[in-house]
Amino acid sequence: MKYASRFEIPVIMPRSEKVQTFEELAKLLGSRDHRRYKVVLCHGVFDLLHIGHIRYLQKARQMGDLLIVTLTPDRFVNKGPNRPVFPETLRSDAVAALDCVDYVAVNQWPTAVEAIQQLQPDVFAKGAESRDHKTPELIEEEKAADTHGVRVEYIEDVTSSSSHLINNYLSPFSDDVERDIAKLRNRYTLDEILSYVSAARPLKMLVVGEAIIDEYYYCSAVGQSTKAPIVATRYESHERFAGGALAVANHLAGFCDRVDLISMLGVHDTEEEWIRERLHERISATFLYKENASTIVKRRYRESYFDIPLFAINFLNDDPLTSAESATFCKLLEGSLHQYDAIVVADYGHSLVGDSAIKLLTSDAPFLAVNTQANAANVGFHTISKYPRADHVSLSRRDLELECRRSSGDIRELLQDVSLRLGTTTCAVTLGRDGCLCYGSRGGFHQSGSVTTRVVDRIGAADAFFAASTICAVLRSPADILTFWGNVAGAEAVAVVGTSRTMDSLSFSRHIESLLK
Repeated sequence: MKYASRFEIPVIMPRSEKVQTFEELAKLLGSRDHRRYKVVLCHGVFDLLHIGHIRYLQKARQMGDLLIVTLTPDRFVNKGPNRPVFPETLRSDAVAALDCVDYVAVNQWPTAVEAIQQLQPDVFAKGAESRDHKTPELIEEEKAADTHGVRVEYIEDVTSSSSHLINNYLSPFSDDVERDIAKLRNRYTLDEILSYVSAARPLKMLVVGEAIIDEYYYCSAVGQSTKAPIVATRYESHERFAGGALAVANHLAGFCDRVDLISMLGVHDTEEEWIRERLHERISATFLYKENASTIVKRRYRESYFDIPLFAINFLNDDPLTSAESATFCKLLEGSLHQYDAIVVADYGHSLVGDSAIKLLTSDAPFLAVNTQANAANVGFHTISKYPRADHVSLSRRDLELECRRSSGDIRELLQDVSLRLGTTTCAVTLGRDGCLCYGSRGGFHQSGSVTTRVVDRIGAADAFFAASTICAVLRSPADILTFWGNVAGAEAVAVVGTSRTMDSLSFSRHIESLLK
């Protein structure tokens, strides 16, 4: 028996004849028998079919002879990692069950533009609420409709929201997280929380840190070798992503118009062309080239059937920069720091940011945000205390405990201690499934619960949290908004493999909107 959705609903009923593939639907509408009908097209997610959807579709059907509904496929629903609640097969079956609907197809693209172009309906119908808040996608759909002579109609009737119903009756979150979200709803309007998205656009950011290529090699276990006590595996596939400071810069470029990057590559196996192709178009990158080194690659081997990690290999040279390389790096920083709104240091402890650079950054940066991460190569001697000053700091709980040399104790006490020693305005620590905690010099402590519902891979989550919380820290947002933004960013990061998808302001805004409805 096949199961679908997180509710494990068995799919055992035969599909309705109304449900067609997009290709079948296009062929059907192009036939001579159907060309004489007036066709109305509706498009949407329809994640939880409600009375607003039903009335909208009924009125759309009255505008023509055939009502066609295309659905956004699961992979393009950008309302957060926990959506859609119902997979596209169940969503299409639900819509097809309505008498007013003649045909249903799952779209193959993120928007209805291609559906309008290929199906060429007579009318494209949308709800009236879309007219008052036109998204970039709707604007493109209107252009496509105009090009092909399709009339766009906006239907006035009962309005409701799948997100509102899901949040109130099918919420995947704990009571504590629901209370956190409810406090945000009561304290701020949606526009107030999203105002930081538009405020981030003119920010000028400089990202400093090591470039890392994250590789994932997928294999299947064959068995134990007959010649040695090792597990033999069979290679299946691999993929690679731009990680480290590259990922932080890409996250920030999803919000800010100007992001500059100063990073380090190796002289050997530089990978510069591959890296530049994967940087956001808003990023201007300058690289230092380290002698006797290749660009850092962190390769992880995963068993594909159970989807578990087996082991990792790091290709790196952690030797300190030569005096000439250090001088070159500092020269790249000197004289330019004051032109930025914030200097964002993603320090992975692989020798790029040495004492001279730290002295320069902490003395000249107008706003300094720092994230240090312990890893297998530097654990125990790479902590945030390398930096005598910072305005915003983001750490994992493990990094905070290493800094304070304490594996237990009051996390608030540890966080406040680090914040006071570094003189931060905001200091945040991520707590995994428990969300995050922030200490602010103005507002004290604020803890916010995790909004993560699906964990695929934790690699890159700290970078996403760091980027989102830095934007809020630079804009001096309240602590509850900073922690909420950070948790949303973390939830998006752990829902994908590595940094296969980085943040952008539109999807991020829709994720927030879906949580707060």
